[in-house]
Amino acid sequence: MTESPGRKLKRFMRVAPFTAYLIAISGWFFSFGLQTTLFPGVINYTLMETPERLGLAQAALTAPMLLLLPLAGVMAERHDRRTILTVFHLLAALAAAAMAALLFADRLAYLLLIGYALMVGLAGAFVMPARDSAINAVVDVNRRMGRTMTLQKGVIIASLVQFAAQIFGMGAGFLASLFGPAPLFTAQAIGLVMGAMAALALPRLHSRRTHHAGMVTSLSDGIRAVTSSTILFPMTLIMVAVGLLVVGGGFFVIVPVLVRDVYASGYEVLSTLLVAFWLGAFAANVLLARMREIARPGLALMLAQLVTVVSMGLLAAPLSLVWMYLLVFGWGLGAGVAITLSRAVVQENAPPDKIARVMSVYALGLFGGMPLGAVAMGFIVGDIGPRLSALIPMAGLLVVLAWIALFTPILQVRREPGA
Repeated sequence: MTESPGRKLKRFMRVAPFTAYLIAISGWFFSFGLQTTLFPGVINYTLMETPERLGLAQAALTAPMLLLLPLAGVMAERHDRRTILTVFHLLAALAAAAMAALLFADRLAYLLLIGYALMVGLAGAFVMPARDSAINAVVDVNRRMGRTMTLQKGVIIASLVQFAAQIFGMGAGFLASLFGPAPLFTAQAIGLVMGAMAALALPRLHSRRTHHAGMVTSLSDGIRAVTSSTILFPMTLIMVAVGLLVVGGGFFVIVPVLVRDVYASGYEVLSTLLVAFWLGAFAANVLLARMREIARPGLALMLAQLVTVVSMGLLAAPLSLVWMYLLVFGWGLGAGVAITLSRAVVQENAPPDKIARVMSVYALGLFGGMPLGAVAMGFIVGDIGPRLSALIPMAGLLVVLAWIALFTPILQVRREPGA
């Protein structure tokens, strides 16, 4: 007897929650990878806008997160995260489909790009805390099903899938140089719809309810849990510096302008540089997955962040394009270690009843800094050029890391192997 589609879905939900989680991650980050190439590419290479307008548009992608992430963290704790993931995957898919339609009709304008950015940023603000906090529940379901998995191992596997999906999406961005960006925005929308379908296949992921507490109280509790912790606070401070200086300033503005103004290239070089970075991050996580639990994750991630400091400084050097690829790959190796270990440390040290709120505040550190960094660096790059501008995030991140190393216990954070 042929099994009905409904029964197949129920069987999938019952036996493969972690697989469904990984598919949802794949759909989101494939689309995110495409967007990382397409969005600045359309502004920089199709519309030929200035660095200042590039920075403002990039800021619009993350500005909603600055306002909404704490609220989204509370929602992730009070409502079924499966529903949140599904709804906001579909909202982002709608935005990507609208972009594709505008490009096919040759009616794209700068202000419409800003509208797209705000819509995607809104979706990302709600997807992120729901997705990041869901992994704890999904790993617990796996354990109850007899499939032994530590939280760090689950985070590493999820990070590997994330990096692989981003790499695939960024690599696909190369095709924009051949076929234009419109078909690629269509592919982005399809990837997001697939992520929404996978989210529906998750088990219901209710967090611990806190309906007795008001919204403002819940928000302040999450912020207080971070700021009062000698571990969570410096981890979040690092994310503020990375979002402000490295992602907002470096990736959003400096690298795309370097590609256009220094290397006289477009979509094909931007996409392959991003692929090189995330290939490095992927390789780093393959190594992490094969290693035993790291006993001193704080020390390891601080050393990994120093790779970013050196890499930002080398962007100021007159490198050939070949050396630029090698630099970006090495940068990705360090970033891959830092991204995964920082997420694992935060999730391991967050209060169990406040994980979503803590993760939203932690993510707010990263994404809250991005808009300001993108806007500021847009004007700086427009004034002094992309190479000299790279020295500013290098020096800023180095100062933050030195302060944390000297005045917080991050370097002494330990865990028992296998914990």
